[in-house]
Amino acid sequence: MQISILQDFIKSYKEAYCKEYDDSFKGQIQKIISQLNDPSMHPSSYFIKESQNIISSLDRAINIGIVGQFSSGKSSLLNLILQKDCLPTGVVPVTFKPTFLRYAKEYCLRVEFEDGSDVIADIEELAKYTDQRQDIKQTKSLHIFAPIELLKDITLIDTPGLNANEMDSNTTLSELYNTHSLIWLSLIDNAGKKSEEDAIKAHLPILKHHSICVLNQKDKLTQDELDNVLNYVNSVFGKYFEKIIAISCKQAKEKETYELSNFALLLEYLEKMDKKILKQEFAKRKLLELCEILRVQYELFGKIFEKLEFCFSRFKNLLEENNENLVQKINILNHQILENLKSLSNRISKEILSSVKEKKAHYYKESQKIFSKNLYVKYDYQTPFIASDDAFLAMFYNSDSMSKEIKKMKNEISKNFEILKQDLNLAYEKIQKDIMLFRSEFANIQKDNDLQSDIEFSELRTFCNASDELFLKDFKECLFKKCLELDLFFEKLNLKALANYENATKISLSFFSRKINESKELYELDSSEFSLFYPKMSEIYERVLTELNVHEFEVLLINKPIMLKIYKQMFEEFQEIISKKYELIKTRKNAFEKHLNLVSKLEEEIKNL
Repeated sequence: MQISILQDFIKSYKEAYCKEYDDSFKGQIQKIISQLNDPSMHPSSYFIKESQNIISSLDRAINIGIVGQFSSGKSSLLNLILQKDCLPTGVVPVTFKPTFLRYAKEYCLRVEFEDGSDVIADIEELAKYTDQRQDIKQTKSLHIFAPIELLKDITLIDTPGLNANEMDSNTTLSELYNTHSLIWLSLIDNAGKKSEEDAIKAHLPILKHHSICVLNQKDKLTQDELDNVLNYVNSVFGKYFEKIIAISCKQAKEKETYELSNFALLLEYLEKMDKKILKQEFAKRKLLELCEILRVQYELFGKIFEKLEFCFSRFKNLLEENNENLVQKINILNHQILENLKSLSNRISKEILSSVKEKKAHYYKESQKIFSKNLYVKYDYQTPFIASDDAFLAMFYNSDSMSKEIKKMKNEISKNFEILKQDLNLAYEKIQKDIMLFRSEFANIQKDNDLQSDIEFSELRTFCNASDELFLKDFKECLFKKCLELDLFFEKLNLKALANYENATKISLSFFSRKINESKELYELDSSEFSLFYPKMSEIYERVLTELNVHEFEVLLINKPIMLKIYKQMFEEFQEIISKKYELIKTRKNAFEKHLNLVSKLEEEIKNL
């Protein structure tokens, strides 16, 4: 059952996307479009529809647009072609929606409305759908069908005047981009004028494809005047148009003056146009436009990811630039902490030494004289002693100078730890800011063309919205872990040294008091063999160092500096994370570059058709 479903899927996929095409122009166009519409390209429905329209355009009549200022005689010209006064004429801009002239066996009218509905009407009702002064339902386009042989191969498009109003001009431009050829209609009085040339220059993109210039109302001029005007217009407008023809719609209406109107010359030009070449050039042009839309899309994506790459490049450089400085800071901090611990030990040692006093003491010993046997002799001597409790009270309670000094030292070390953590945070805060700016800039990015891919833009928005998870989480976790390790080290330092000074002092006082007492006992047993113990400064200092765990911290600060190790691990982990982020960005970029390369390849194929 499952194999059958899979086979059906493969068959359907091959039928849709693995078709074989012949070597004809149409076959090659179909092959190119099938590649543009490949599922991996995530084409929008509009893109697919537009590409299919290109294929079908090869089998339809060509579109020729009629362009000109309003009241230039467009409607009069088309009425002559229709051989019937279908389109209304006037001195106000009456034709306000694109009007398509198509072939049919009988005259009729089809009206398309903005809401998607349409209606078939009698040709006589056209006026009410074209007059801007009429209050009617919003019309989208008009389609006039007429039994005119010329319209079998040509669809003529009547447009609003370019200078009617901004909305109508925009409608004209959007419609004319889908034409195979254009007729620029101008009154002969305006021929060669700068204002007319400025209008032509403003619409050059739509005039590049087999456009001709038709000058109306030639009946106003004598033959000499007409020759002069045509010579001048050819010198000024010749570079914009394939041909310039002067006609008179007024003369063409009358049988007697029809030959003078030159209207037959215009019809002959239209009939002899190479429709096949026009269709092929139109298909190539439209395909190149689709490719350009994709190119712009993928180049935009590429720039977005280059910006993301730049964020991490700058972050990497910042880490490397700050590395030596941070190593130096940590080394200085290590030595400062050790010196503070030694200074504290030295201060406590001096206080302990100053608390060693002497007092009178005596002991009794059996007399060694023959006549004094069984008698005890009293021996007086000076003995050292430490009143431990009194010394402790004097050092920490009766005088607060040492407590203040130690508290100040502790606060300074704590502050330096916080500064170190802030320094570690600085680089992260920079990449965090850059990523948040990146997210805010592109998290809501929208396509600016219906032909661009909905899926690609949607995935990009999702990607940008996940920036925190994708690009900051790993750094944040690493930084948190390393700062926690620093906190644990500081807590260890605090518990075993900085906050342990009172206990260390008590133990040291007790130790030396005990040693003095032990030496006193031995001295009283045999003063000739044993001496009294007077603690030296070096002995006290060494003992305090031991009780404050200074030797342990000397290893952790200098010999095997743990803070430096924590920082170096963080630096290396950050570098590894950056490499992974580069790979993630590169994977995305490569996908876009692959599509961009395909578009470039297809553009070359289209140009070579």
